Formats: sequence, C-alpha cells, structure tokens
Amino acid sequence: MQNPILSARKTFIYYMGIWIIVVCFHTFLIQTSGRMNLTTALTDSIVSNLLFGAIGLGLWYPIFFARAEDEKVISTVINNIVGCVVAVGFWLGLTYFLLVSVFSHDPKYIIFLRNSIPWRAGIGIIFYEVIIMVYYLIIFYRNNKENQVKEAELKALVKESELKSLKSQINPHFLFNSLNSISSLTMIEPAKAQEMIIKLSEFLRYTTSNKEEKLTTLDREIDNINRYLDIEKIRFGRRLIVKQEVGENCRNLKLPGLILQPLLENAVKYGVYESTQGSVIEMICTCNSSALSIVIRNGWDPEFQSNKGEGVGLRNIRSRLRILYNQDDLLNIRKDPKNFEITIIFPQT
Repeated sequence: MQNPILSARKTFIYYMGIWIIVVCFHTFLIQTSGRMNLTTALTDSIVSNLLFGAIGLGLWYPIFFARAEDEKVISTVINNIVGCVVAVGFWLGLTYFLLVSVFSHDPKYIIFLRNSIPWRAGIGIIFYEVIIMVYYLIIFYRNNKENQVKEAELKALVKESELKSLKSQINPHFLFNSLNSISSLTMIEPAKAQEMIIKLSEFLRYTTSNKEEKLTTLDREIDNINRYLDIEKIRFGRRLIVKQEVGENCRNLKLPGLILQPLLENAVKYGVYESTQGSVIEMICTCNSSALSIVIRNGWDPEFQSNKGEGVGLRNIRSRLRILYNQDDLLNIRKDPKNFEITIIFPQT
C-alpha cells in the first residue's frame, strides 16, 4: 500500500515543512551548545534530520504490513523495539559516516560529533516513536473509515433485503378468496370467472414485475389498485362502491410500489365483508411540492374491529415507510363510530 505521506502532494509538503522547522531548531541548538559556525551547524542539521526524514518514509511499510497480520500486543511491542534499534542505529551510523566525510578536516567538529552520539540517539528514538505513532493513527483512521463504509454497505443490503421481503408478502387470503370466487363463478357465470382470472393475472403480473423497483408513480400504483378493485367488485358486486379523487398534478409523483393495495384490502375487509349493504371506500390524493398525501376512508363496525390489533398489512407498510424515509410518523389512523380513515404521506425529494 502506498505511503500516505507520498500519496498526496499536500501531505508531503507538510511533512517536509515539519522537517525544515526541525532543521532550523537543530541548527540553533548546535550553534549555541557546540559553538559552531552557521555553515557547519546547518550542514550537520540538514544531513542528520533530512536523512531521518527519508528513513521515516520507509518505516511505513513494515508498520503497515505488520499491522495487516493482526499481531498480538507483545509481538507488536517487540517488533517496534527491534525496529527502533535498527532504524536509529542505521541512521546514527550513516549520519556519522557522512558527517565525518564532509568535516574530516575539522578535528574540533569530529570531537563534537563523537560526544553528541548519545543525545543524537535519544533524539532518533523520539523521532522514531513520533513517526510510528502518526502511522498507527493513520492506520486506525483508515480502518475505522473502511469499517464505516462496510457497515453502511451492510445496512444498505439489509435494508434492501427487508424491503424485498416486505413487498413480497401478498396476503394469501386475498388469493384464496379470489380463487374460491373464480371456482364458484365457473359454474354459474363463466364469463365473469374468465374476467376475474384475467384481472387477477394482470394484478399478479404487476406485483411480480414491480418487486425490484423501490419507487413508482402514483399513476401506475392507481392502475394496480384498480385491477385489485375490479377483482373485488366481481366478488361483491354493488356492495363495493369506490370513489377516487386524484389531483392531476399528483399522478407523476413517486411512492413505494405495491403500497396502496394493502390499504384498499384493509378497507374492503373491514368496510365490505361485514356489511350487508353498499359500502363506500374513498381515496383522496392531494399533493404539494414536498409531499404526496393519500387518505383512504371507509365505513366500519367498531365492534368487529374491537378485538383485533393493527393488521399485518398496516405493520408491513409502517416498516417499509420507516426503511425508505427514515420516519415513523408517515402513516396515521383516525377512527370514529362510523368511519375508519388512514392518511399516508410520501415525502418528495
């Protein structure tokens, strides 16, 4: 893996800037403590510090590959101690050789150089530890960032899986009832049975073809619920009355596919099944620049619903809305003694 300092020009400039500051400070210390002239002090500082700066760039690779093997703490400490001894030792030896070669004619400086080896070793150890610490921080930051990306990807996969699972939950009672009705109609009204089979086929075709799509248009979703309602009208005849009010500017707005049919099925279940007279189901669609709002209202008998909680269909819809929009307040239910009303809001981004 490429050295993070060398991978970006800006980072390399910062790195070199730090070493230039160290060179200046080191030059000042040599001048004051060793009483050397500026040229000698500057040469010493440039050779020793920039040499360690070059060695520091190479330290990235053993650190990175050692960390990649997930070694134990004791092994890591031992490796770092050995690395420190080797790196600092190599730096001291090479620095001494180069400076002696440059200043071989200056006995005073050679004596100063030999006497300065202990504190140079101490400085080398500090340099090594600082560089190693920075590299470990970079590795930790990168690993943390990679983990966050992987976690986000995993959440997206889980979210996608949950959505597909929820969309695939077609109420089996609807299919069973439809097939039973078709079976009865084949004996007494074959034409209606054939019509019902065609409508059911169209409904199931849309249901299966839409499973891979997260969002669809209101216009397509209304076409689908009309297929469903046509099937139910064949079963219930005049007992089922549906009124739709859809704003023309709302038809191209987006909403999750296959989300309205369970609401209409819920309205049919509690508004028509238990009614011996005609039951009206109303669907009102309104919208503005930020949201599409759909109200589904039907008559109902509170006693019929009193022992039942929120159905699987409504829980399914709440879960889908929470996954898609990350909000828990998009589906609201209002009840009174005569009407059962569901309001569902679809934000438009």
